[in-house]
Amino acid sequence: MNTLKTLHPTTRPEEYEALYLFWLGIDLGSIDEKQELEQRKLIETKVMAHLKKDYSLSEITQALLILQTNIEAIKQKKLKFNEDVNYELDLANLNDIKLKLTKLSTELGQLEFRKELIHESKSDLENETSNINLQKIRQLYAEAKILVPNVQKSFEETVKFHNEMISEKIKYIEQELPELELLIIQIKKEINALLPLEKELTEKIRKSDIIEENEKLGIELNKLYENKGKYEEQKRLMEKSQSELDSIDNQLNKINEFIKSKDNLIQEKIAKFNYFFSKITERLYREQFILSSDINKKDCYELKIGNVTGNLGTGKKKGEIVAFDFAYIQFADSLKINCLHFILHDQIENIHSNQISSILTEIVKEVNCQYIIPVLRDKLPSDIDIGCLKVITLSQSDKLFKI
Repeated sequence: MNTLKTLHPTTRPEEYEALYLFWLGIDLGSIDEKQELEQRKLIETKVMAHLKKDYSLSEITQALLILQTNIEAIKQKKLKFNEDVNYELDLANLNDIKLKLTKLSTELGQLEFRKELIHESKSDLENETSNINLQKIRQLYAEAKILVPNVQKSFEETVKFHNEMISEKIKYIEQELPELELLIIQIKKEINALLPLEKELTEKIRKSDIIEENEKLGIELNKLYENKGKYEEQKRLMEKSQSELDSIDNQLNKINEFIKSKDNLIQEKIAKFNYFFSKITERLYREQFILSSDINKKDCYELKIGNVTGNLGTGKKKGEIVAFDFAYIQFADSLKINCLHFILHDQIENIHSNQISSILTEIVKEVNCQYIIPVLRDKLPSDIDIGCLKVITLSQSDKLFKI
């Protein structure tokens, strides 16, 4: 039971502020705007809380700096690879060199084999010359001379002819050697020129792990960019949300300052209300209740009812509500504020019988309103003549709508 908090328990302070200013007849166009701004702020605050669920803006900012550093490091590695190793060209050059070396090596082997054969043939011929058994040939010729006295060639002539023939053969087969030697030297030069290039390219590609290492760097770089994009988007949303909150707060501050600038008017209206309110409560309880205003931690005006005697009991609290409603109609009428001119109260039996009598027989007659109360007959003071007050009477045998 609360005299001033008449709305749903979840009603926000700015909504009550608008209600209170409306009660007092203070028309501030910015009040509606304030409620809209507070609603937007509530939503934006929830959005920001969700965005900050895992990381704060500072953490994201620092993470982005580290990610950018890592990205630059990977990019430098890839750039170095691109500078040091042109994969396709290097591989093509290496394959071309290997092919040339294979051909040259094959050709060199064939030439050296041919050279070796020539030297073997020469050696065989030279051995053939040196292995002739002159003594046996001389004996052969002596025997032949006896049988054939007219042998035309002497032993010495035969030997000479044989040796000359061998020498000619050697000269013939040796005539190819100079050309072979030149070809072998030339091919060896070409091989020796290609071998360092092959070694350089092989080492270059081996150190860079060819495309595999570059692909690994590419995958790593993509992951870094993906994380960076995610954090950048979250940072953008946070900054946007924070900017929205700052803008809302700035607008709310201006509105609040405007409302506070009307404080004299607010106090003037409250004083006018208290003129009626304090009189009614004094008649009921011999105490003067007063309405006052304060600015809460949400920077919103709120109203309070004070009583110098301390907390109110249940009966007094209900009497306070009755007095407030009567006083408000008198206050509104005095300032020509549009309001309802009927009051509906229940549980009036919680008020002491003396106060009930005062309300029903005196105070309500002074207020321009219709006062409606549902109450059991035995809960009303016996000295009240309810005949002139009764509108409808119900009983167990005569129920509402005959139900």
